[in-house]
Amino acid sequence: MHIQKKNSRSGLCSLAFAASASLLQSSALADSTVLEEILVESKSSEQPESDQPLGIAISGTVLRKLPGSSGDPIRGLQSLPGLTYADDSEGEPAVRGSGPGDNIFEVDFSPVGYLFHMGGAISVFNADLVESFSVYPSAYGPEYSGGTGGVVDVRLRDPKTDRIQGNIDLSFLHAGLLVEGPVTNGQSFYLAGRISYLDLLLEDQLDEDDGISFKQFPKYSDYQGKYVWHVGPDSVFRLQLTGASDEHEIQVSLDSSEIENEPLLAGRHYNKERFHEQSIVWDKDLNDGARLKSVISNNWSASDEQIGRAGESHVSSHSLLFKTHLELPLNDTHTLKLGARVSRENADIEVAFNDPGCTEFEPGCTLSGSERLAVDETVKFNAFKLFVKDNWYINDKLTVFPALVFHAEDYLEEQLVEPRISMEYAHREDLVFSAGTGLHRAMPNYHEINDVFGNPELEYIESAHAVLGVQKYFDSGVDIKTEIWAKESDKLVTGDDLNRYANNGEGRAYGLDTIVRKNFGDRISGWLSVSVAKAERTHKITGESFDFDYDQPFNASLVANYKISPLWEAGAKLWVHSGAPYTPVIGSTERAGEAGQYDPIYGDINSERFPVYHRLDLRVDRKIPRSNGREMSAYFEVSNLLGTKNLSGYDYNADYSEKTEIEQLPRLISLGFKADF
Repeated sequence: MHIQKKNSRSGLCSLAFAASASLLQSSALADSTVLEEILVESKSSEQPESDQPLGIAISGTVLRKLPGSSGDPIRGLQSLPGLTYADDSEGEPAVRGSGPGDNIFEVDFSPVGYLFHMGGAISVFNADLVESFSVYPSAYGPEYSGGTGGVVDVRLRDPKTDRIQGNIDLSFLHAGLLVEGPVTNGQSFYLAGRISYLDLLLEDQLDEDDGISFKQFPKYSDYQGKYVWHVGPDSVFRLQLTGASDEHEIQVSLDSSEIENEPLLAGRHYNKERFHEQSIVWDKDLNDGARLKSVISNNWSASDEQIGRAGESHVSSHSLLFKTHLELPLNDTHTLKLGARVSRENADIEVAFNDPGCTEFEPGCTLSGSERLAVDETVKFNAFKLFVKDNWYINDKLTVFPALVFHAEDYLEEQLVEPRISMEYAHREDLVFSAGTGLHRAMPNYHEINDVFGNPELEYIESAHAVLGVQKYFDSGVDIKTEIWAKESDKLVTGDDLNRYANNGEGRAYGLDTIVRKNFGDRISGWLSVSVAKAERTHKITGESFDFDYDQPFNASLVANYKISPLWEAGAKLWVHSGAPYTPVIGSTERAGEAGQYDPIYGDINSERFPVYHRLDLRVDRKIPRSNGREMSAYFEVSNLLGTKNLSGYDYNADYSEKTEIEQLPRLISLGFKADF
């Protein structure tokens, strides 16, 4: 079996994990699936503004009605410019020439263990709690550091304070409950939790298919909690809780055709991961317009993996974080922003895997015949970050944001400085120009710098971002935002015969992103996002250049919503993008000493592409009047209405002489009911 799966920089032995995920997906999907949902919820309609000039902010209310997302606001990332996906099952995007593992995710000023269940099917947050999220694709401010991709900053709303109320969520996927309301004057809370039970419904209905059988159908759970205490008119404490867990297990027999050329994948495929995070956030308005925001966060996470006979891993991690931001107006021209972050992490790591040492620069990544390596250690990691930014109001039209980031850590013993600068020029109230540039760095993955699996002498990956944008507002409620961007990456991790890994890769990416939006308060609303881009990689030693795994020269999404009447709404989303590049298999050779086993012969890296991807999603909403004045509604949603067979890879037979197509999302139908109470 050969799985054409996009490489990322997240996780140890990603080839084995990707193969396991592909086996799981091929066993679970049918030609057409019906998802019925009953959701009882309240709603909010604020339209947020981005905190920085080079970003896009979208409200959760808008995205909950986005066709094809099953009411999950964070899945709406797929419809924004500059963000690319190689597969429908992916939740985290690749952003402007960087991989999904290069992004930074924050939720309510704190880090989060992971953002999506089942690799991307649904986010770990109750949809009704997502107030908004902001996306900063590149050249973002010093408030975010540690990644070379984009930033996704999710904001969960505060509890409602008018009365005690609830929210029930029932579907084929999960059951959920949200309770919220006031406690005393100035204090309020919410608690939300969900648990899936699709595994129980299908327990006796999943038969063995081609030697693959489910021992545990994917199941998940998550929870969020928030307690808000307004100590006074200028001081607020928020106690925040969040957590999630995911688990699945399949058994693959040795005679399954899915593993003909990777017999190490036979056996038990098991994955369980979970995290729990608690934080206290303090917002304080100080004298003379100054403002302080601080957080203390405690995070525990764990993962257990087994991939057939290829190996297994057990990792648990505990981290403590303190972060603070201070806004300090100096005069009418300058407002200084200072930030500090101190973190400590202890991780117990036990790993034993056949590891071929693959990166995006090496196409020949087979488990069979690769060296088996093992690690059993405790890792302690301390890091410190400090930034300073000046909001320099040169005049009533031009604001410049020069900034500097310093960070140090004791694992690779690095001390780094990152200069950044952005600006915003309001030529008129309806015409705003923006620009930004800066240096961004990220530490390589653990398995790449571990002294057994990797090379502890690796350096930080570097990426220089540059953006020039313009935004125009019209009286009709339409606004257009266009950004020209470029990104130069250096010290990308490649394979190395001597040291397993080296910093011998570089990347170039550039493009034009445009989004046209129409206010969602109008009868006709929606947006059109269009991206034209190019992303490449070059191996500095061999000189070989090739398209990046997530290179998509063209990517467009059209989202439209129409209020047919006060009671009826209809929406549609059309998504079209270039097919992902892949490395073709052009032949095979019999493996020495292993009769009947073959190794593939690859063509040039990413020299071919899958056909153009296109998908149409549809959603219809119906409001149901009630005598007490509270709202009920029902909806009908179809994802991939036309049943388009979009490809994500090829599955090869034992000697690679024949291949079959691996298809993405089939047609999915969702029915739902909503009500306020």
